[in-house]
Amino acid sequence: MSLATHMDFTFRAFAEDSPGATWQQHFKTLWPAYRRWFLRYGEADRPTYHESVQALKRHMPEFEPIYETMVDLAGGGDHAARFLAQYCPPPLFRGCSQAVYHADEAVMVRSYDYSPYVFDGLVMRSKFGQRQVIAMLDCMSGVLDGINDDGLAVSMSFGGREEFGEGFGVTILLRYLLEFAGNVKEACELIRRVPVQGAYNIMLLDREAKFETVEIDAGRTPNFVGSRVATNHQADSSWPLYEEKVFTHARFQHLHNVTADREHSAHAFSREFLQFPLYQDRFARGFGTLYNSAFYPQRNTCEYFWPHNNWEFNFQNFSARDYHIAFVDPDGYPAKSQAYGEVYTSQPIPVLQF
Repeated sequence: MSLATHMDFTFRAFAEDSPGATWQQHFKTLWPAYRRWFLRYGEADRPTYHESVQALKRHMPEFEPIYETMVDLAGGGDHAARFLAQYCPPPLFRGCSQAVYHADEAVMVRSYDYSPYVFDGLVMRSKFGQRQVIAMLDCMSGVLDGINDDGLAVSMSFGGREEFGEGFGVTILLRYLLEFAGNVKEACELIRRVPVQGAYNIMLLDREAKFETVEIDAGRTPNFVGSRVATNHQADSSWPLYEEKVFTHARFQHLHNVTADREHSAHAFSREFLQFPLYQDRFARGFGTLYNSAFYPQRNTCEYFWPHNNWEFNFQNFSARDYHIAFVDPDGYPAKSQAYGEVYTSQPIPVLQF
């Protein structure tokens, strides 16, 4: 019997100034699977509520009121509170390519290459504090990428190291940057304050077209490398099997060449991410391009796009919407595969299985 090659998925965009009824409903839908993932190695493997909250207060004190609102909406339970703090969560190995390009205007573009089994697909326009934010959510308290109305755009890619340590999940750090930094300089200062759990490359671009790429890792001082391109390795990382299987060096070189040539408009450059080697279709093995995003800080606009659709948003024109897509893997999905909302996460998730 041939394997199914299509997996149906729905992206959703919604707006709430503060976490409210819509955020709460999405949390309730996703929480059973998130809870299984969060506790997959046992409760003792995760920090306690007290440890999690103390770490949040110590390193991101401004974020605590937002966090407490989320915990209340999530029901106030111990597991949910520890999960939403994102302190020492289970490790995740993501893909992704990202680049800053400046031609007719400055743009930051990224692809998000990961598994559809462990992905939410929620874009939220919010105003938790002084700044409006449009971002792709992750773990409900964090974001994968986004832009604020000061014109700061952020994104990340996995840094290609096997080792994980003590610190926060990278996506709550990205949310923190969007809430409390207005430009690249301010974001870099905040990054210095927050310990992270693993290796990631954070890319920043602001309204003045200033940019930075920051290599972060558990227990290490952030490395400000100033590169316009980042994929899934760092200056001194070494994980040959991973690097080979996700084409990190080939993707980096391709983006380096395109950004150096400067033959494209900003919009045309973004569409390079729909082509190989940037676009990937190994969804069943945890390395498929789930979406691409482009951020234009000088006009406070962002775009989420796929091969056959695109969403364009700004802070004056944001409307709730859904997009139904089929992630097509030519090699097929395992016969017993399940959507993320029901995936049996006490067993290994099919993520980066080569």
